[in-house]
Amino acid sequence: MSDNNSEKDEINKLYEKRKSSHKGSNAALANIIVTGGVFALVTAGLYIFPRPAVSNIENRTLAEFPEFSTESFFSGEYTEQISDWFNDTVPQRDTFKNLSANMKNMMGISSGDVKISGTLTAITQPAVTTKAPETTPEQTETQPAEQTTAAENQSSEATTTTPPVTTTEEVTTTEAPQYGEEIADGVYTNGQIVVYQEGHWRGLSMFGGGTGETYAKSLNAFKADLGEDVNVYSMVVPTAGAYYTPANFAQYNASHLDSINSINSMLDEGVIAVDAYSVLGQHITEPIYTRTDHHWQPLGAYYAAQTFAEAAGVDFADISAYTPVTVEGYVGTLYSFTESAELLNDPEDFVYYKPSNDYTCYYYDTAYNFDYDFPLFVGQPVSQSYSIFMGGDAKIVRIETDCKNGRKLAILKDSYGNAEVPFYTSSFEEIYVLDIRYFDLNAIDFIKEHGITDVLFTMCTFSAVGPNANNIDVIRTQ
Repeated sequence: MSDNNSEKDEINKLYEKRKSSHKGSNAALANIIVTGGVFALVTAGLYIFPRPAVSNIENRTLAEFPEFSTESFFSGEYTEQISDWFNDTVPQRDTFKNLSANMKNMMGISSGDVKISGTLTAITQPAVTTKAPETTPEQTETQPAEQTTAAENQSSEATTTTPPVTTTEEVTTTEAPQYGEEIADGVYTNGQIVVYQEGHWRGLSMFGGGTGETYAKSLNAFKADLGEDVNVYSMVVPTAGAYYTPANFAQYNASHLDSINSINSMLDEGVIAVDAYSVLGQHITEPIYTRTDHHWQPLGAYYAAQTFAEAAGVDFADISAYTPVTVEGYVGTLYSFTESAELLNDPEDFVYYKPSNDYTCYYYDTAYNFDYDFPLFVGQPVSQSYSIFMGGDAKIVRIETDCKNGRKLAILKDSYGNAEVPFYTSSFEEIYVLDIRYFDLNAIDFIKEHGITDVLFTMCTFSAVGPNANNIDVIRTQ
């Protein structure tokens, strides 16, 4: 009997083993089928679902499907461009990027109350040495004049320059009150920080500093070439990091004030410095900068423009004369720079202001060939709301206004200057908007030809002390 029981036990064990093995095979087969099905669905989705043309969260146009040519085909360029298009236009790209941002939010190296992604570099350079520029009763502030046509500008009535207001006040910018004295939770990602302040997340670009010598010398050369009949102004605008960087990140952010004062100290007597730094510092509890973008809010541009108008001695409309337009749900460039889930999940309002006076805008290419007349404000996707001013940077824009004071203004700017433009429509008869990066003519000849009386250089500190400043001398001499 015991032998029979043993045989039965062995048979049962063998049966159970085979049964378990069969279940395992079935499970493995099921896993293969499920995995293969998911892969097939994803592959089908890549071919069936529509591919995006624009990434809203990255603020850019995605790769386009290339046009076929025999030359590009045999060189391999055609297939390479197809690969780029295929990879860049994955269906639901922004959705996947959002998921990735939320996953990355769980990663990073913690250091106290700071989460670090990428290389963190402290500013170790000595403070920029500055001196107050000498001012004399002869140093004056000028008033603007602008352009219509070359023929009209040959008439003495077409251009009227009012002598500038005499000032003996030092133009050295003074320290503005600091917002970021507190210790704040934050994330550092590749030159940007994202910090939690006043119940919201804010992105800030860390500033490396610089003397701005190239910028100052170029403006001095502009003034020398233009002579006494044209007023030249410099308004260097700090970015948000100048005011909102918390104390625990201060060592990674150079002083915007030092750089601005350094530039002002090197400007020749004929170049008029406009102090946007101190004025903006008086309004830091207001929404003068965007939280999710590296630009400012139009309200900040309004305060800076008002300061320039005072220096130029022209009328300036109060903000109550403008119609505010609010764009809700704005998440700008700092999200695409950092892929921060905090910024993504904490959008803001972008508010711009439409003038109430009459004006007409004309758009030209970078060689000043007429393209079209079009509104000053150009509709954009929510994520590209800052480009609503003239649609961006790559056009020369001429604006004729109902302000008949004979003053003609040329704005030489980076993208920061775009937000100022609407606020000058009540101050100048004509306005020319020229981006220092997209101008293919000789700027001195252009200014003289069109009878421009005032030239405003307005750009952020990053441009004034960085490579963008090299373009100023290029457009002066090309």
